[in-house]
Amino acid sequence: MNRTTPNPNPDSFHTMLKESIDRFFIEYRKGSTDFSNFTCIFSRLLQNLPDPPLEIVWFYAALTFRTTEFTAGNSSNQVLLAKDLFQLLVSCSSSCNAVKKIAVLAPVIYELHSAVSEGKNLTKEIESLVEVIVSYISICSGSNFCENEEFRALDSCFMDLIRVWVVEKLGESCKLGEELRVFFPLVCDGILEGITDCEGCEVGYLAGIVMSHTFLLRLCLKFRLGISRAELETELRGSAIQTVTAFRSYHFIDTILRMLLEPVLSVISLLNSEEEFILREILYDTAIMAEYSFLGPQKGNHLPDGRLKNLATTWLFVADSAIRFLWKNGKQTKVFSYVQAFTASCLPSQLIKWIMSLPGMQSKTSTPNVSNPIALIKWLMILEDQGVRVFDTDISKICAKIKSDGKNLVENNFSYGGNVGKGAEKVDSDLEMVDFDDTKSLGGGGVVLKAIETNGTRKRKEGRKHEADKQVKFVKCHLNGNSMKEKILPLEDTDALTSGSEVDDPASDENTEYMEP
Repeated sequence: MNRTTPNPNPDSFHTMLKESIDRFFIEYRKGSTDFSNFTCIFSRLLQNLPDPPLEIVWFYAALTFRTTEFTAGNSSNQVLLAKDLFQLLVSCSSSCNAVKKIAVLAPVIYELHSAVSEGKNLTKEIESLVEVIVSYISICSGSNFCENEEFRALDSCFMDLIRVWVVEKLGESCKLGEELRVFFPLVCDGILEGITDCEGCEVGYLAGIVMSHTFLLRLCLKFRLGISRAELETELRGSAIQTVTAFRSYHFIDTILRMLLEPVLSVISLLNSEEEFILREILYDTAIMAEYSFLGPQKGNHLPDGRLKNLATTWLFVADSAIRFLWKNGKQTKVFSYVQAFTASCLPSQLIKWIMSLPGMQSKTSTPNVSNPIALIKWLMILEDQGVRVFDTDISKICAKIKSDGKNLVENNFSYGGNVGKGAEKVDSDLEMVDFDDTKSLGGGGVVLKAIETNGTRKRKEGRKHEADKQVKFVKCHLNGNSMKEKILPLEDTDALTSGSEVDDPASDENTEYMEP
């Protein structure tokens, strides 16, 4: 498309879009199936815009998609329609920046999820298209995001546009928020609330949701491969770490971490409770063992003040939740590996340094030496009680719930550390930290986690009882074309956002142990 003229005043877009959406619903109410009059107007508009607003692209795509869908009838292949929609959205956003190219794909993921949840026997076709979309997003993620665009608020017509996409399922008079749950079915309500924020939803925030939705849909489809549980878990781990490595987005990581703080993942439309359990553990593995230096400024990511601190705080609570999850489900031998990953991660030391850099903080407290998530959470909660603003609104709600549930962290009702380390000396293998090499796409230079059995590779101590949970080792694998090379990396060799961790070795803490809450 030849776009040479500058974008007109955004206010003129809003008025035109609002009137067109209202007109669409009037025509839809009359039973119209041909929206060619609309599409002609918006097609000409798109051709003359050098950087079309996401909202304009969505409305034009919705009109085109609905007209094609009505023309094709019920006999049409839903995946082929979704593929055409994907190509249309890519074409219309070709001159846009990377973050907008990703955010604009939301309707495609919605249509693909609908095809899966409705039981369409098109799993291979759907999985193939999802892989193409993942590759496209990874390519976009390889570009430096434009900060001004990433944090730009979407037009207030955004919610009306979502209603255009879901009108066949909900009608026009759906309750506020219901259209979001239908349009983003794999995302929890807490994340969706950010879209209806009074200050407006940011384009980057929407892109993070689209990435997360694509990520979860990709993993959910793995459960339909018909393979053994061991093979499935290996496939899921590899796919999860590949995707996280390729996407490398603050908003994506933040969305996944916040979803892991929910009691149940929002995948019930595609998975049963046992499958959700498996997926949750895989996501915990990925979140805790990952290394997040790609979020630092030296990697080209310049986040507004407080964003990285908020992500580190969320990760801290996810680490605590993950360890509790393992302990509750009888996987104590894996707990020590998570605690080791905590001490090796750059995020706790970054969070501590941010707190200690606040004005007057040096006189209020000393730099803590902590060996596990609960110790750091206790320190932060004490500072909060002293009036230091540490937690954002979402994390403050979690802290309030902990206190209301009677889990007073300061009174040490739940702790962990040293004795787990002693027990972990008996296991055959550990989970090792994974660091991410720079990667432009899934096809090159990435890193995956590979689970391998290690029975018999180390001496077993006499009298050892059989462990119920299978021991695995995570091995760093570089993807170079189709070849994979294995290399074991010690925990202390992982990179950090900044050098000099404030976190102690977990095995050195002999004063705490895991106990059920």
